[in-house]
Amino acid sequence: MAALCLAVAIPIHANELLGVRWNEGPHNTRVVLDLEQEAEFTFGTLEGPPRIYIDLQNTSLQRRLDIGDIDSRVLKRVRHADSGQGKYRVVLDLKNQVDPTVFKLEPYGPYGHRLVIDLPSEFVLDDCSTDTEPHEDVVVVLDAGHGGEDPGAIGITKMFEKHVNLAIARHTKTALESAPGFKVIMTRDGDYEVPLVTRRNIALGQRAHLFVSIHADSFKRPGPRGVSVYVLDSGKAQTELDRWSVENENRADWRGGVASWVNSDCFEEPDQYKFLNERARDVVLDSSVSVGKSVLAELSSVAHVHPKGLTRDRGDFRVTDAGFVVLKSTQVPSILVETGFLSNPQDARLLGQASHQLAVGQAIAKGILAYFCDNPPWHTKLSRGDVECTYSRDFKTYRVQRGDTLGEIALANNVSVTSIRQANKLPSDRIYINQLLTIPIRMRQN
Repeated sequence: MAALCLAVAIPIHANELLGVRWNEGPHNTRVVLDLEQEAEFTFGTLEGPPRIYIDLQNTSLQRRLDIGDIDSRVLKRVRHADSGQGKYRVVLDLKNQVDPTVFKLEPYGPYGHRLVIDLPSEFVLDDCSTDTEPHEDVVVVLDAGHGGEDPGAIGITKMFEKHVNLAIARHTKTALESAPGFKVIMTRDGDYEVPLVTRRNIALGQRAHLFVSIHADSFKRPGPRGVSVYVLDSGKAQTELDRWSVENENRADWRGGVASWVNSDCFEEPDQYKFLNERARDVVLDSSVSVGKSVLAELSSVAHVHPKGLTRDRGDFRVTDAGFVVLKSTQVPSILVETGFLSNPQDARLLGQASHQLAVGQAIAKGILAYFCDNPPWHTKLSRGDVECTYSRDFKTYRVQRGDTLGEIALANNVSVTSIRQANKLPSDRIYINQLLTIPIRMRQN
């Protein structure tokens, strides 16, 4: 008697849902589905109540999802369940019906395959500034690099650059706004993405006096360390390190995903900015170089300076040319500050400390204040004398020359050897050629 064989179709789950995350941006809520492999999906919207469903094909859930509490202008809750036959459904319950944008992102940094659902807010803020009156405050746009699905560099301690950048930018903002006559605008003030070109355009739209992008560097070897400042060059970056940095920053737009919450239509007509275009390119570049040197001088008192940031002359600094996307605005003086190397053990340890993040943020602010105290913009309260410039620099820098001793340097600057040792955390009186020393004397009193 022949045996009867029955073939039973068993669904094969080629993919796995690993997690569900969400974050709130200024104009949208982003939901991210983390997956083992690239998503095969369909989605749609439903009413009564408003909701969006995402059907993940050939996908299963093998672990408990911890979504956490949701506090969003758009998203009410996230539900999920196995729909059978290898299909897994995720449902986004909404407070109001919206038109979602759904797209896939490939693995990048700490993230694997992702399916992104952007939910626009129920209201849209007008990002187009029609005010052409000169600012009375000195307006500084601070740009915390990376964010959201773009972590930036990842330190040897697994620290994300995006978190370091935001912490330092917030400290810089606090320090600047404590000075009368200064106003700060952040390109982002949370863990969400802002396109590189949009960051630059925010400075244009706000008619800023200065744009400052804050980053942390990384390299394929652990040796390089130290802070540096970049400005826009007239060609290409000059060194291997600079080329790598430029490529690393500029590829974030397509590797990390792009947010869409800023109205880019505001920036399509350059005629809107004739009052800025009247400034010649070389004047803007000169301003960028000057403020960059001022910032680097302040940073030298709290952090190691990368050799490319030092000149051969005594106590002077130089900024580095680069072609970063965020700096390509000839209408607004712009600098990019690299606060250290997350690939270097010493820098990574410091950048992970809240006290060092505070010191770096305050140093950036002091450098900006020092520049604008000496170069107050036209029509501002600072230039009219309506507010007093409260900044005073209480140190200068000196590059050690052949034959110098610590005692001779102290005598020449009318300070004690002990004060120089304390300012530079020197264990002894031993110094070396080309060492950059902070000399704790008051150069200018307001």
